[in-house]
Amino acid sequence: MASSHIIVGGATWFYLSSRYGMTFDAVAFGAAILGALAPDIDHPKSTLGQMVKPLSTAISNIFGHRGVTHSALAIAGCLWVLHEHAAYQRLLIPFIVGYLTHLAGDLLTPAGLPLLWPIKRRRNFALPILKTGGFSEQLAVTLMAGWMISGLFANGWPEFPLQRPWRSVVAAAQTYLGESGIEKAAPPIPVRKPPEASRPKPLKG
Repeated sequence: MASSHIIVGGATWFYLSSRYGMTFDAVAFGAAILGALAPDIDHPKSTLGQMVKPLSTAISNIFGHRGVTHSALAIAGCLWVLHEHAAYQRLLIPFIVGYLTHLAGDLLTPAGLPLLWPIKRRRNFALPILKTGGFSEQLAVTLMAGWMISGLFANGWPEFPLQRPWRSVVAAAQTYLGESGIEKAAPPIPVRKPPEASRPKPLKG
């Protein structure tokens, strides 16, 4: 479902941009949503396919649905475009993030993905834990949407359960080893001054 891909792609980009200090604005968010819809351009009845129907129909007639646009070749193509056009990474990165979330979602359905296309066109890889349009998909998307909204209003997500203990361990290690990671040397032992030579006693007589 297009709405599922939009929510998951948008939520993923929102999370990554907030965690890693990348630009989050309406344009980048739109690029992530466009990327989340892009793989289904090979289906003329899809949301994106209806917007560019002549192109979608041509791709569908040549490659079929869930063909090249859902393969590892498409992923490699996205990465190549990002490498060759680094000046546009502000839009390309969210687009690719959205694209990958779409493929990840399809991988979790019984239909799977033809990752090795065109080597083994009929061989699909799948981890069928979600049913397209079923309750499991609706539950997963609802949880993702709630997760995104909670991060939006709380100005960030709560830390993972193991983050605080791990930070405590790191802080204790830094205290013991020092900022540079080198064990602190023991405090220097004060050098005892040699006792002053006793003055010669005067001889009696």
